[in-house]
Formats: sequence, structure tokens, C-alpha cells
Amino acid sequence: MNILSDLLSWKKFAVMHLAIKETLFTPSVKINTDEHRIEVSGQSRLEDPTLFYEKLVVIFEENIDAIKSHFSINFKLSYLNSSSSKWLFHILKGIQNKYQGKKLITLNWYFDHDDESILEAGEAFQSLLSIPFNIIETDR
Repeated sequence: MNILSDLLSWKKFAVMHLAIKETLFTPSVKINTDEHRIEVSGQSRLEDPTLFYEKLVVIFEENIDAIKSHFSINFKLSYLNSSSSKWLFHILKGIQNKYQGKKLITLNWYFDHDDESILEAGEAFQSLLSIPFNIIETDR
């Protein structure tokens, strides 16, 4: 194998398994195309989340394109401010518009049993989207 093919195979692996670490202001993002799963967890409390979520749109699209059939996006958020909520809706609406009818998409929105604000955010997204959307109570 030459260096070029080594780099190409690494890039493929990088697309198949991607992780962005959680910070004080941004959620973690884990993408595993082998398991047909994307997970967003933690808190999103950026005052201006534009840069973070614009990059996330690109990452999602690159990786969702690599998934040939069904995939799920799991949200396990502990905090979501209003500007982040707007961006998440923008992303989910874009995914719905681009992939509905082409890929089976399931959204799973996890919330702690005593966290009404995360539950209400999930219910709002569920009412505005026409893709399968499960709201799942947990005991974190």
C-alpha cells in the first residue's frame, strides 16, 4: 500500500467514526456510520451557536450521505438555550427535507424524568417535524 491509499483509508475511517468532545458550552457529537447512529449529548449554551452548528450541518450531511439506509439521531441533552434550539430545528428540518422518502430516519429525544424544559423542547420539535420522533424518559 502506498501513502496515498493509506490516507484515503484513514479518511474513510474518520468519516465512519467521528467524535466531538463536549465543552462547557457545546454538546458532544458522536457519529458511527457502521451502527447507523448519530448521538448529540450534553448541553448547548452558546450565545451565538452559528459557527458550531454550521460546521455540524456539514458533518451531518457528509456522514448521513455515507449511511445507505436507516439511521437514528439520538439527542441526550441536559440543557438547550433558545438560540441553540433554533439551530437544532433548522438542522432537523433540513435533514427531513433532504432525506425523507430516501432514508428511514428516526429521531430519539431523551429527557430526564424531572427535566420539563428538555421534555417540552422535544415535544415542540416532534410537533413541527414529520419524521419518526420518539420522546424517551430516562433516570440519569
